[in-house]
Amino acid sequence: MISENQKTCCFILIALVLSLLSFLVRNVLVSHFNNADFVLFKVDFIKNYGAAFSLMHTHTSFLICISVLILIAALFYILKNIKDFSKFDLLFSAMLCAGIICNLIERIVDGYVTDYIRLTFVAFPIFNTSDIYISIGAFILICNILFNNERKKD
Repeated sequence: MISENQKTCCFILIALVLSLLSFLVRNVLVSHFNNADFVLFKVDFIKNYGAAFSLMHTHTSFLICISVLILIAALFYILKNIKDFSKFDLLFSAMLCAGIICNLIERIVDGYVTDYIRLTFVAFPIFNTSDIYISIGAFILICNILFNNERKKD
């Protein structure tokens, strides 16, 4: 059985590794493969000054504040409930936080988020690795909250 402290350390380590991986993927793809076509997706570097779909592109400070608040709320929930988390839950919670942290760092340091993955088989907005982390992590965390609450009611 993994202790709460070990789970917390694993969560932090996974989030750090995923964050570094996201930055590495971004730097390699944008530097060496811009405009490359990989059949299912194309690398197409753009500066996204807004949130999803470039919404609120003139409100960088507000987006930074919202990201910080969401990160704090996610961390509060995760750390409060980490004793009940499986290894699976730890991974996907770390994905969520890593994605938020990476986009937040880019927004603070550069003033924009680097998007670079354009799907070629469907019309879909361009996105990045951190967006993938956030989407998957948020979905799993929401399912975790819903299903854990259902189990507790029974």
